[in-house]
Amino acid sequence: MMDTRQIALLRPDQILAEMKRCPLVYLPVGPLEWHGPHLPIGTDPFNAEKVAQLAAEETGGLVLPTFYWGTERERSPQLLDWLGFDEGEWIVGMDFPANSLPSMYASEEVFALAMREQLRLAIHMGFKLVTVISGHGAQNQLEVLERLANEFNAQSPAHVLVMLPFIKNQAGVMQVGHASKIETSVMLALHPEQVNLQALPPGPDRLRNTDWAIVDYLTFAGTPAPGRTVSDQDDPRHATADGGWNNLRQATAEIVKQVEIALKQIND
Repeated sequence: MMDTRQIALLRPDQILAEMKRCPLVYLPVGPLEWHGPHLPIGTDPFNAEKVAQLAAEETGGLVLPTFYWGTERERSPQLLDWLGFDEGEWIVGMDFPANSLPSMYASEEVFALAMREQLRLAIHMGFKLVTVISGHGAQNQLEVLERLANEFNAQSPAHVLVMLPFIKNQAGVMQVGHASKIETSVMLALHPEQVNLQALPPGPDRLRNTDWAIVDYLTFAGTPAPGRTVSDQDDPRHATADGGWNNLRQATAEIVKQVEIALKQIND
């Protein structure tokens, strides 16, 4: 058994031996982004990195250094209304006017170029399956990743898979908002010392989206709560470390399932 699956810590002979056994590498990716005043700005990449490590322990393969990059776009008039803003405001991603700090979003075209090179280098090293774990679920980021995956899958000797470190409910809905219950629970599991729920006001008053840049998954799905607030069921103040570990385990299990299918296709 390998002591670590982090490629940066391995010698060439160790890397080559594992590539021969399992030609798979995971690439965790996510930006440094505002996640309310209560969570670290590395929430997205931390989540992706942990799930990549957990998955690699089950499937074999290696894990590339986490790519602390991500992209966002301006919010549409419809989503601005759901969030509680005027439809004509210019809001990019989760960088709401009330935030004390901006996120480190790369422009979409630069992010695409950087990700293309990350994938090219992994394939050039000899990996046959590159599994990108995106801790950031922005639509434009996922569209960039899927576009690149389709291109590499059509024109390279390797396969690229894009996955998210989140789980879906029985209806197929990914119940993850932004800095709300699930992401707060994951950080309580991984970095509890960096979670400060005291930075949020005490209940029972609900959190307004525009005040905190914390948004529940129902709002993103088009059913915002009254007053454009975070719904009680997705309130970060109800987060638990056990809930975080549950999400990590279930997300890992789903990723492992898809990766094993892809590995079988490569081997066949």
